Amino acid sequence: MKKFLKRAWAEIDLDALRHNYKEIKKLTGDKEILAVVKANAYGHDDKTVCHTLEELGVKYFGVSNLWEAEKLRDQGIKGTILTFGYTDEDYFDELISLDITQTVGSVEYAEDLSRYALSKGVKMPVHIKVNTGMTRVGIETEEELNAILSLEGLSCKGIYTHYAVADSDDPDDINYTASQYKKLMDIARDKGLIIHSQNSGGILYHGDFEGDMVRAGVILYGNAPNYPLSIPIELKQVMSIKSVVCQLKKIKKGTEISYGRTFKAPCDMTVAVIPIGYADGYFRGFSGKGKMLINDVLCPVLGRVCMDQVIVDVTDVPEVKVNDIAYIYSDKCKETGIDYNASLLGTIGYELTCAVALRIPRVIISGGEITEIVRYGLI
Repeated sequence: MKKFLKRAWAEIDLDALRHNYKEIKKLTGDKEILAVVKANAYGHDDKTVCHTLEELGVKYFGVSNLWEAEKLRDQGIKGTILTFGYTDEDYFDELISLDITQTVGSVEYAEDLSRYALSKGVKMPVHIKVNTGMTRVGIETEEELNAILSLEGLSCKGIYTHYAVADSDDPDDINYTASQYKKLMDIARDKGLIIHSQNSGGILYHGDFEGDMVRAGVILYGNAPNYPLSIPIELKQVMSIKSVVCQLKKIKKGTEISYGRTFKAPCDMTVAVIPIGYADGYFRGFSGKGKMLINDVLCPVLGRVCMDQVIVDVTDVPEVKVNDIAYIYSDKCKETGIDYNASLLGTIGYELTCAVALRIPRVIISGGEITEIVRYGLI
């Protein structure tokens, strides 16, 4: 029996992940899919996500930094791991020993990598980043590309760019994305490199772009890159956040609730304490805005979200009792959807899933059954 502390937890539905991968394949055809699994797979548990995707045939994984890549190798991931971020020279040895593919965004950095690789008698695998409009990491010209390709210590495998507004339907943004794509292809075409440019927005809205590979990020996890813009495939939310009613209180009209006394009961009410708070990743910004689903009734958050607890109105919840499930993020209704909740805070679903704290266990579900409980450290 899989037992875990039913305070607050994240359920990770691997059937939903498998479904999303197959939906993405409908749009990408024969192109390879690089699964973006940085930030602990957007909070979903990178080990579980990567092994599931490997079983589906994914051979490429993208991470933010070397330590994320090292973690995947330690967890037995065999595929190509591309790190998008900078690795300083103190860790070039680890890049080599772990067979990590490093992003190169300047001639100078490429020269440093090549020099080090030659001193070790090896060639270091790299993908070259082209800046086409994000104005972050990346080379600008074909001359820079040729200079990097000439370096003897590098094994240049691929070339890519990242789109700033590929998830927008604004005509000016569509034209901007097209200009980014053209700049990449003008520099990269006919160089014998794997070309990839389509992020989640590019996959959904720019399927005509050429390339050998795509980078699927947030859509793998069932969230939209630009909510509420419609998407051409059916996605299922992989993560659900649940908690429980831990205490019930009947309060009188005029009773004040939580820090700051920002809520005063307008009538006699029944309220419930839910043991989740901003230290778990349920942001303080949900104070007076968020709603949780309890026994199929939406229950508004009353007053301020605390570090470890939230108080909600359960006056209209039939037969409510301690240990009833509170659905914080789920696919049960729009108001508990991750993207909808992100919109309440003026942010994106990525931020909400990445913010789910490490003290929240990940309860892995496959075939409707709990297969694993992932706890980080001793939390």
